[in-house]
Amino acid sequence: MFFNRLTALFPGVVICCASFCQVTKPDIKFGDLTPEDFAASYYSIDSSADAIYLYDAGSSHFESGAIGGVFLVYTEHKRIRLLHKNGFNVASTKIYLFDHGSTSDELEDLQAATYTLENGKITVSKVDKTSIFKTKQGNIQSVTFTFPNLTEGCIVEYSYKETIPTYSYIPAWSFQNSFPHLWSEYSVEVPQFLDFVTLNQGYIEPVLDTGSTAASDFTFVVRDYRGGTRLNTFRSTTVKHTWAFQNVPAVKEESYITNLSNYIEQIEFQLQAIRIPGEQPKFFMNDWNETSKQLMKEENFGYELTKENHYLKDAIQLATAGSADQFDKARRIFDFVRQNYFCFNHSAISLSQPLRKTYDTKRGNVADINILLLAMLRYAGFTADPVLLSTRQNGKTYDVYPILSKYNYVIVKIEFDDQFYLLDASDNKIAFGFLPPACFNDNGIVIAQPSSEINLSSDSLDEQSLVSVFLTNDSNGISGSCKTVLGTVESYNVRNKLVTSSKDEYLKELFTKGSFDINVSDPTIDSLQQLQYPVSTQYNINFNLTGDLFYFNPMFADPRKENPFHAANRSFPVEMPYCMDKTYVLNMQIPEGYYVEELPKPARATLNDNEGMFEYIIEQSNDRLQLQCRVKLNKANFESNDYQTLRNFFTIIVDKENEQIVFKKQQ
Repeated sequence: MFFNRLTALFPGVVICCASFCQVTKPDIKFGDLTPEDFAASYYSIDSSADAIYLYDAGSSHFESGAIGGVFLVYTEHKRIRLLHKNGFNVASTKIYLFDHGSTSDELEDLQAATYTLENGKITVSKVDKTSIFKTKQGNIQSVTFTFPNLTEGCIVEYSYKETIPTYSYIPAWSFQNSFPHLWSEYSVEVPQFLDFVTLNQGYIEPVLDTGSTAASDFTFVVRDYRGGTRLNTFRSTTVKHTWAFQNVPAVKEESYITNLSNYIEQIEFQLQAIRIPGEQPKFFMNDWNETSKQLMKEENFGYELTKENHYLKDAIQLATAGSADQFDKARRIFDFVRQNYFCFNHSAISLSQPLRKTYDTKRGNVADINILLLAMLRYAGFTADPVLLSTRQNGKTYDVYPILSKYNYVIVKIEFDDQFYLLDASDNKIAFGFLPPACFNDNGIVIAQPSSEINLSSDSLDEQSLVSVFLTNDSNGISGSCKTVLGTVESYNVRNKLVTSSKDEYLKELFTKGSFDINVSDPTIDSLQQLQYPVSTQYNINFNLTGDLFYFNPMFADPRKENPFHAANRSFPVEMPYCMDKTYVLNMQIPEGYYVEELPKPARATLNDNEGMFEYIIEQSNDRLQLQCRVKLNKANFESNDYQTLRNFFTIIVDKENEQIVFKKQQ
């Protein structure tokens, strides 16, 4: 089962953890290979893998310079078997180094080589210095190299050391990626005066989770009250923690996953406090109340809202002229911003420019536009606050700690009496009080005093849709109409699709032919511009029956042809974009000259008591057939241990929805 937990690297406490099971840690040295390393043509962990990590190890520890200062030393050592050409892309490696102003990251001891087995002997092809390329863009330098002499079955290996001039950062480590790992480990050694919180996620139990203590000397340059400097040297206990995983499977795409990075086995670190002996402690991780105070003082976030912003007055008066009431006034301000401002970046929580510039140029990122909306609402006298969230593609957040790097979107909360509405003016396909589907991922954080959480899980998003079909006899055979009223998310998706596709193209794709010829005519699509209403489509239908037996699927206008859950097993949770309530209604006159030879039987099924239901009710009354089919899911997210139950539930649905009525010609 997936786990996501936060723990502390308690540097002031001795930690000694036993390994979870008896394992032998591999003793791997760079370049130390034998012909046996090439023996396997495939690996049982994943017989179809194009590449496999034979060894993947990293470490981080802190050291002190001779003239003061504490810095991080980070190492990596990777050994990868390239089994097929499709895995050769792993052999293109890039290392990033950052310029911190007066100091920069330093790369040392880089080694890289390709190993091939020829006639029982290992041939080594080293990466030459002339094959290492360095490019710099802004404050980031990238070091790139490609391994030579790649062949199927070869092994590539590289290692390096990186010195990072900071004590406030520990690199994250992923034990898992798109290729399987036979062994992956990470060791972190932290001195007592640095207090880091660890952010663990994944679903695999480590084979090694150990801790030990040692001691080292550290020297800081500190300032005295006169403005001078002195060296503060002290001995500190250090805690070394090692995590290791064995036979880690590759991460592969599965249906209904918001972001695979949410479930990769990995560990991250956030600095919580520095406690240098003889100095006042410094704290870096506040609660959300304190973080909210700081954000509202930041020039690139809330400071603009503290100004008088009189330049907004004319636009507000123009937008709200003739407003019927306060609700209508707020809606008109929202519509003014939504219709007149263009968002060029939908992933940002900081202003890219002064608010006045956004107002004048009518362009900005999602934070620019929605904080402008917030400023206008506040100027007009409304109670409104910013809300931070992480979109579905950006990944999950940690609600306990305000780790701002996990958030990438800003919306607005406005209150009326005892109700509130969430607004996003950066998306011109969204009405007042609605949000884009991508926003329903996790909790949103209201940046206010006090701060609060808003449930934005996809479990809170209900999607209702209705398909109604009416068929009757006429001189041309069977004719009738089909009308579909889409849900909120489906309506949003259609409106966006029609930005790049014509109505005619969309309507042509709308109907999927069944096992008989059918004519579709007079298609229409409504409420494309009325964003507060669902989109609906309607078209006329005509077809003829042929032969002595005619097989007719009564759900031909909205077929569900296959189970969306193909895999027999699943490691990850199922994350649907919304809760579902789909209803299909058919009212049909029995075709003239035919009678019902066989009719599907009614059926009902439930999912985990009250988590979902399916009903298929069909009956014949004189010369008419009536069907009502309904699929309802009361939740959108399911744990992996519910997968088989969910899969079986949809198997029942798909099988039933593909059953056919058999009409037989009267003699």
